[in-house]
Amino acid sequence: MSDQPQPLPETIQIPVRHSSLAAIEARRLKIRESQQDLKRKLSDSALERGSEKHIRLQIEETILEREELRLDKAEIDLEISKNRINQKSYRDASRTTSNRIISLGDELWQLRRKLKAHNESMGKAAILTPDSEGAFVSALLHLYKDPNVSKKRSSTVQSDMRKKTIAVYGALATEKDIDSGNAGPGWLQCLISGEFRPKEEIKAAHIVPASLGPELVDYIFGNGTGSRLFSADNCMMLYHGLEKAFDSGNFVVVPIDPMEKPIRRWKTVLVNQGSRNQKIGLSSLGSLGLLDEREIKFPTDHRPAARFFYYHFLISLLRCRYYQQPGWQEVWQKLKTGQPWPTPGRYLRESMLLCLARATDSGIGDDTIEKLIQEHTFSTTDRLSDEEEEEIARRMQEIYEGKIKEQEEQEELGIGVDGENEDEKEEAMEGNEN
Repeated sequence: MSDQPQPLPETIQIPVRHSSLAAIEARRLKIRESQQDLKRKLSDSALERGSEKHIRLQIEETILEREELRLDKAEIDLEISKNRINQKSYRDASRTTSNRIISLGDELWQLRRKLKAHNESMGKAAILTPDSEGAFVSALLHLYKDPNVSKKRSSTVQSDMRKKTIAVYGALATEKDIDSGNAGPGWLQCLISGEFRPKEEIKAAHIVPASLGPELVDYIFGNGTGSRLFSADNCMMLYHGLEKAFDSGNFVVVPIDPMEKPIRRWKTVLVNQGSRNQKIGLSSLGSLGLLDEREIKFPTDHRPAARFFYYHFLISLLRCRYYQQPGWQEVWQKLKTGQPWPTPGRYLRESMLLCLARATDSGIGDDTIEKLIQEHTFSTTDRLSDEEEEEIARRMQEIYEGKIKEQEEQEELGIGVDGENEDEKEEAMEGNEN
């Protein structure tokens, strides 16, 4: 038998809501047999550490470990479907599994970066530089740069975006607003609720996370979109409680009339029915449930980019399904009818939608995804490799889960509106200029 790295076993695709425990255990047994074989190969004294073969075996080992975790998630799904565990236990177990999968994905990417560097040093692969030929060199360089470099965005860039967004939405309270008693001096208007609040309570909320970077945004959404990442096209001024609910995917923004071109009228729709009674802290909006099917009253003609709203809509739905949030079946059933995005809009790359869906739920197989692909994606002959796109999807998922974790930690520590350093810097800069 050859000791050359063998192809991985057929990708484990467990339809997570249609599996049996016996099927899961059978697949788990096969994984463990493969793991034992890999362990034997990796312990071979003749195997040169750091060689191409050694790195490839480590990659296989990490992939198998990740697939075993996905089986764990499938088993958790079976437990909740049979009412053997409660919703909180299910959510906690799902989140723990998801975070471990994300962490393993990072390990896998580090190994692939190591393999690429090895092959470059051996002359087996061309060194990637800014002068390299190719349509997506900037995206590749962004992927392969040192991930330990701080991802924190520039306060100057963020502050500039905040100012522009305030301007295009006319969010700053006017003398008329102040005289009417609706606002105080320097107060800002929340776009979703329409209510004025002190400026430290109103956040410049990104729709697509800024930490993805312009290069990856260009790749995901099409050339030129990266330049809009730090613009009002990707930002809303939101009351801090609504920003958290939006980032958590509890509600989404969708067209009122999907056939309208261009789309001018938008509404908020509750995705997580379990958050219906969540208190917001606004006099005009007692609970989050009041946002369901509510039209957004834009104060000016400016609108955020439809493709960015679509991205948030999609990732919120995928997360809703993954964690089986209350009402997720109804949400997905509604999506299968083609509502609320039936208008063909080529919002993001086809391969990235599929990759994101698989990263969020490895057993996804609904015709829903096919419909979304047909109507709302674009494809090109030039694209990154499957592994590279998988890493982009993993980063999206990591950013999303990280936001939720950060919010929960702040709530546990009793941190309110003053707990967000970037906004503190923005407000301080605003104060210095006034």
